[in-house]
Amino acid sequence: MLKNTAISYGIVAKTFHWLLLLMLASSIVMGNLLAALPKGPEKLQAAGMHKSFGALLLALILLRLLWRLINETPKLPDSTTMVQAILAKGMHGVLYLLMFLQPLSGILMSQAGGIPVSVFGLFEFPILLDKNPGLAELARSIHRAVWILLVLATLGHVGAALHHHFIKKDHVLKQMTFGK
Repeated sequence: MLKNTAISYGIVAKTFHWLLLLMLASSIVMGNLLAALPKGPEKLQAAGMHKSFGALLLALILLRLLWRLINETPKLPDSTTMVQAILAKGMHGVLYLLMFLQPLSGILMSQAGGIPVSVFGLFEFPILLDKNPGLAELARSIHRAVWILLVLATLGHVGAALHHHFIKKDHVLKQMTFGK
């Protein structure tokens, strides 16, 4: 089934979920490796790829959010308390916010640093602001902090899914996996 139902996520939502996890994890690793590279042509090339994947991530996050808005969301188990439901909704909101902030802060950092953002050499993001070293440094700080928060939020999300699967023994984790 392509679309979500009241009891499970559809193939589109599941694909977005797992693809974004892989791409975000790869981008975080790539960003940390990039930071460790000495200045030179290799670093510039790696930075270009990192920015391109960041732009692709931003597009996929937007598509995922759009898909989420036009599909129903599977119901939580009956055993879920109101507090747990609020926490789950809040955690998903935080994850979306962080997923948006990460590429947006990277784009802002580049543009405020006077460096255009090219997407795989196919096109460049429109320049929205003039070179501003102070703003570039602020965006760099946000970009660095957000990846840490994103990792922590993702670990919390994984922990909650595992809690549902192994402790509560309900269907929450199975809703987002491809198995039966």
